[in-house]
Amino acid sequence: MKLFFLLLVAHFVADFYLQKHSWIMCKVRNKERSIGLFKHMLVHLVMTSAAIIISGTSLDYQALTALIVIIFSHYIIDIWKTYRVFVLKYFLIDQVGHLIFITGISIWLSDLSIQTVLFEVHQFFDVKTLMLIGLYLFLGKPVSLLITLSLTKYTDQFNEAEKENEGLASAGELIGYFERGLIATFILLGQFTGVGFLLAAKSVFRFGDMRRQSDRKLTEYIMLGTLFSFSFGIAVGKLADYLLAAL
Repeated sequence: MKLFFLLLVAHFVADFYLQKHSWIMCKVRNKERSIGLFKHMLVHLVMTSAAIIISGTSLDYQALTALIVIIFSHYIIDIWKTYRVFVLKYFLIDQVGHLIFITGISIWLSDLSIQTVLFEVHQFFDVKTLMLIGLYLFLGKPVSLLITLSLTKYTDQFNEAEKENEGLASAGELIGYFERGLIATFILLGQFTGVGFLLAAKSVFRFGDMRRQSDRKLTEYIMLGTLFSFSFGIAVGKLADYLLAAL
C-alpha cells in the first residue's frame, strides 16, 4: 500500500507540478519526436525511481522491470494523448491508464496474490461504503430529473425570448449535483451550519439574477428549484445518517 501511494504521489508531482507548459506545447506540436516529452519522461524516471527506493522495495531486476514498464507505458499513453484534442474525456482516459499501470506494478512488486487483492476490495466495499456511493449517485442525475419533471408545468410558461439569457448549458444541473452532494456531506459530518452557509451563498448569487430579470415567474421558479434541491439533499442526507448509525 505504501508503494502504491508513493508511486501515485510521484506521478502527480511529475505530471502536474514539474511539467512545464512549454513541454506540453512541444509535445502537441512534435508528438513522439518532442524534446518536451523526453524531458517529461526524465522527470518521471527520477520521481518513480525515488518512490521505489523510499518504499523499501528490493532493488533487483523486478524493481528495474517495474520502473521500465511504468516509464514506457507513460510514454506510450502520452504519445496517444498528443493525437487527441484536449478535452475532459481524453484527459480522464490518460490518467486512468497511468493509474492502471501504477496499481498493477504496486501489486506485482508487493507480491500480493489475486485472492488478497480481492479480499481487500471486498473489505473496502462494505455495506456502508456501497450505501454512500448509492446516496451520492442518487443525488445526481435521478434527483435532477425528478426536479425537472416536477417543475415542467412552470418551465413551459417561459417562452423562447425569455430563455435567451438562461445561462450555460447544463450548468444549473451540475450546480444541483454539487449542492446536494455538499448538503448530504455536511449532514453526515454533523456540520449543519455548512448547509445554512451554502443556502446563503446561493441566495446571494441568485438574488442578482432575479433582480436583473425583475420577473416574478422567474423568481418563483428559481426558488422552487432551490427548495426542491435542498429538500432532497437534506432528506437523503438524514436518511443516510440514520442508516449509518443503524448498520
